[in-house]
Amino acid sequence: MRLRNLVILGAVVALIGGFLLFRPDKLFVNDPVDESLGDAFATETTMAEGPMTPTTVVATTSIPETGIVTETTMVTETTMAPATTIVTGPMRLSSGSFFGIDHSAAGTAVIYEQDGRYVLRFEEDTDIQNGPDLYVWLTNDTDWDAPGVHLDLGKLKGNVGGQNYELPPEFDPSIHRNVLIWCLRFAVPFAAAELN
Repeated sequence: MRLRNLVILGAVVALIGGFLLFRPDKLFVNDPVDESLGDAFATETTMAEGPMTPTTVVATTSIPETGIVTETTMVTETTMAPATTIVTGPMRLSSGSFFGIDHSAAGTAVIYEQDGRYVLRFEEDTDIQNGPDLYVWLTNDTDWDAPGVHLDLGKLKGNVGGQNYELPPEFDPSIHRNVLIWCLRFAVPFAAAELN
């Protein structure tokens, strides 16, 4: 009886461990994301426009019974014209369509640049089959099964919807021309996009 209980317990532990390792449920569950392009470039530059305008204020004090002015004070205040917020839009540098690698994938990947900052954006049409431990990589080649040098942008935020990934200083738009969704746990590619 004791051996039977140990076998059952071992089987339960193996099933739970296998489930947590492989996460087969991820293949059937979507993780939606809803980030806008404006979220990626949310900083603004505020500059004052127009000249400073001096304003003079005269204050007097008088004795009520006599009407005699006893004191006059002149105060000059300087005010600035209202501030204007200058926002320049991000420029689209390159883009490509996602395709699946032994998994389903659709959507558009775009590199945007604004004021020296680069962002990789997955547009709202993004729909990549979900899986465990998925990462976003930028590569310099199209060897999807054995990517060499790559920039790791971190975990995939979600498999459906618009999302932004800020690119590190070492990003070079002439070198990093491919997006790869990589399953780190099993070392297999899920999806890719070639940027043109």
